[in-house]
Amino acid sequence: MVKPLRLLKNNAKKIVKVFIWLQIFGVATLLLKRSVDQDVVVLLEEEDKVGILPEHIDGSHSGLEGGAKWKFKDFDLEKWNSSQRIVLKEDTKQYFRKIGDLICYTRGTVITASEKRNKCICQENYFGAHCGIPGSAWYSYYKDHPQAAALLVPRLRPRRLIHGLQVNHEFDMTEARVESLGSSVDAYILMESNYTTYGSPKALEVLGRLKEGWLADHQDKMAYVFLSYFTENGKTNGWFADSFLRLFLGKEGMKLIAGQRDDDVFLLLDADELPADDALIFLKVFDGWTEPVQFGWRWTIFGFYWLKAQDPSLFNIPLLGSLFGLDNKNKERLLTFTAACTVGMLKHVYGNNAMLLRRNVWSHKLLAERVAIYKQNHTLQDWTLGTTEHYAGFHCSWCYDPDGIRTKLMSAQKHDKPRWGDYPEKLNLTYIEELISSGGWFDGTHPFIFVNRRSVPSANYAPQYMLDNEDKFEYLLVPPADRI
Repeated sequence: MVKPLRLLKNNAKKIVKVFIWLQIFGVATLLLKRSVDQDVVVLLEEEDKVGILPEHIDGSHSGLEGGAKWKFKDFDLEKWNSSQRIVLKEDTKQYFRKIGDLICYTRGTVITASEKRNKCICQENYFGAHCGIPGSAWYSYYKDHPQAAALLVPRLRPRRLIHGLQVNHEFDMTEARVESLGSSVDAYILMESNYTTYGSPKALEVLGRLKEGWLADHQDKMAYVFLSYFTENGKTNGWFADSFLRLFLGKEGMKLIAGQRDDDVFLLLDADELPADDALIFLKVFDGWTEPVQFGWRWTIFGFYWLKAQDPSLFNIPLLGSLFGLDNKNKERLLTFTAACTVGMLKHVYGNNAMLLRRNVWSHKLLAERVAIYKQNHTLQDWTLGTTEHYAGFHCSWCYDPDGIRTKLMSAQKHDKPRWGDYPEKLNLTYIEELISSGGWFDGTHPFIFVNRRSVPSANYAPQYMLDNEDKFEYLLVPPADRI
């Protein structure tokens, strides 16, 4: 008994700090819950106001006009919601191969060895009875849930995947996404507004590039959604301004996709979040996974050479950290958030309000009636696809050149405090260049971990498309000091 008393006496000040932190954490958690409740109420109220655009889409128009060589060449912006439609096609690619009485996922199977042994022999980083579970799904969930893995069954008819994406000026990231994912995505809903989330007018740069032939080979599976106004709520609530974009994308964008089935997949991401194609294909070709699905991302800042460290926490307090054997200092932070569900869940639970998916509020009391009906034939259970070293993709925050970062600073919504764009000195390009070089942040700290490219597998450093086109993406791949 003496030793614990001596420990308490010698560390009295530190223990007081611990209790103060616990109180702060408790208050913050309560405020966050109240904030989520308020946001869900506002978003549900706003749903009825969004569905004012025409439901009917003239099937005689696909968005191609006359002799246009690409879809958006002669695109009429005033008719964006009535002149285009994406008709989902069946995915006819053969993803599986029969070996004896077994069905093996071709990409994840060593075919010759499997044929000799009459069983599915898995390639490196593929697992399961069919060799179809990628490492991102295996290490994050199925390795520790064998009963869930046993429920996975190859589909005879792959799901189609609809990818909702709001784009501002993330042109390189969008190009890398579309080129990398190829046929993994069956339809894109690209949304653009002529207002920033701050409320300032801006040019429609995405549409301008599409009309000039940007991503021409992929435009036939893109639906363009145009948000032409800034909401009244957004003028006084910056967080609502940000949320409304995803609400509008889901409500209006899904009207432009014909031939949907409830078991198709809907994926909602921001433009700086690049998913791995093996994770998406897994969701398309297997039955048995539950929804909604959280993704686990490798989180980098300014480029792929600065890794986001875990935020300071109670365990950074020396006494508490040593007592529990935990210390977050210089440890990578895995970013997780809800990104995917079936089209049926989006429609019947969230009313096509994509922001409710992002917030992952299906258990909220206001949605209880919808959920009860949906659960009669579906299993709702969150799980995470992707973990440290086995990611579901890359989240590359602030990954622009200095001019792009300056634009992001000025475009940020009003209540994301501190709003660094309000400080003129933070907009200086030389200052921004120094942050990129040093791994500094706008508050004067240096919270990022430098990544030695040679110390990590290339698949975990950056998307393969960027590595294959290093000249174009050098500013994201190579630290400023190492550039020639």
